Amino acid sequence: MLILALYAEENWRGYRAWQKYQQMMSARGEIFDTAAFIPPPVSDDQNFAMTPALAPLFDFYPGTQKWRNPMAQDPLHDLTAQFDSAAGLVKPHSLSHPNSWVRGHTDLGEWAAAFNQPLDSNNRRHGPLLSTNLNSREGATRVLEALSGFNPVLDELRRASSRPFSRFNLRYEEDNPATILLPHLAKIKYLCQILQLRCSAQLALTHIDEALQELNLLFYLVDANHDEPVLISHLVRMAELQMALQPLGEGMGQWSESQLRQIQDRIGHFDFCSDMARSLEAERVLFGGGVIEYLRRSHHKMSVMDEFERVAPAGSSVEVWPLGALFAASPNGWFYLEERNYNRLFDQFLIPAIDVKNHQIRPQTVVEADAKIAEITGAPAAKRFFNHEFLSALLVPALSKMAEKAAFAQTAVDTATLACALERYRLAHGQFPDSLEKLTPAFVSAVPHDIINGQPLSYHLVPGGHYVLYSVGWNGKDDGGVVHHNKSGESDRNEGDWVWTDEF
Repeated sequence: MLILALYAEENWRGYRAWQKYQQMMSARGEIFDTAAFIPPPVSDDQNFAMTPALAPLFDFYPGTQKWRNPMAQDPLHDLTAQFDSAAGLVKPHSLSHPNSWVRGHTDLGEWAAAFNQPLDSNNRRHGPLLSTNLNSREGATRVLEALSGFNPVLDELRRASSRPFSRFNLRYEEDNPATILLPHLAKIKYLCQILQLRCSAQLALTHIDEALQELNLLFYLVDANHDEPVLISHLVRMAELQMALQPLGEGMGQWSESQLRQIQDRIGHFDFCSDMARSLEAERVLFGGGVIEYLRRSHHKMSVMDEFERVAPAGSSVEVWPLGALFAASPNGWFYLEERNYNRLFDQFLIPAIDVKNHQIRPQTVVEADAKIAEITGAPAAKRFFNHEFLSALLVPALSKMAEKAAFAQTAVDTATLACALERYRLAHGQFPDSLEKLTPAFVSAVPHDIINGQPLSYHLVPGGHYVLYSVGWNGKDDGGVVHHNKSGESDRNEGDWVWTDEF
């Protein structure tokens, strides 16, 4: 009877604490209803995601996540294998580049040589590459020929992009939200890779209108899952934007004024600062909170012991086993207190690090939030368990990496938007302006500020009639518009400035 009384008291205490916290935060405008984060269903004929090339990705047997026809997910399997094997032969050049997002002109001759490699019985190519001595135009022609098998799917997607909605039918109703499948993310990212290469090839052939078509579809795919309340979806979108900026930069000097205006308007609608804040809110309620609720309701709590052993430090299995048993025997109140503390971490540290109102992501605030999270995750397992912070240590995302990626992506948006405006100014006046203020109001309504420190983005002309435009970057220091590189030649986002220059 005493044990039952203790369980009843703990259940009452935990439930009351969680309800009280929800009421307090709801009064401040916080949302705890999972349905509020899920995009509403749309009719198939209005939905880009239900075009035949994409619909099979979520064609599950009713009530399951088991595909009716697994082979239908990748009707271009052979082409995909051929492209992947060619891409594996194209080695990134280690030369340092002054632009944080544009890595020089795409080596289409090397790509053509990769596609020219003979196929084995598995439709794959192997190195070393044989020299073709093709110039850029010849290489571009060969590349487009090699990618022509993708034409029917890309033409279909272009037509479908006129539909007013894009809503992939994720099974948000799964009991355990951690098991929700996201097969579309890899597919969309893959198509962006194809479009990036095709756009570069079209530019090399001076097929500018065709290049713009490829770029517009690429931009559309970056936003195809914009409304998803899934953190990884937005991280993938940021990587896809990076792909779009490569041919955008390569085309400077070729895009017309009207094309630049169209591109500038399209890029200007991306807001990764707001998207990251919104996805963190959804992560808090729909996924982290959903997982805790799933575990609380589960009748098989002992099965989570495998997860404890996976995340525990080496040699700590003796400590894990009794904690696993405690976890399985924990009353509902323990889970309610875990959920309250999990939400507190978001409300106090993670969400405030993304300042949507002022359009800023401050690295120092992120560092402080990470320190608090590290304090929790670094504590002994027993302490985390009895402090009701055990699940927080497992479920709270690594803020610094996400915040840095969001800041880098938004800086890419802001600098690329200004790059279009600067190129339009050059077309009108024969040279770049000596200050960004001269772009307003004819070429841009307002000059965006640096997302890191809230100050104006830095800009200056350099010899030869070129310019350097940059943010102080994650280290918060003005390094004079210099990109720092790691040993492999890739830009180091944690050091140096984040730079857009017309020289690359």
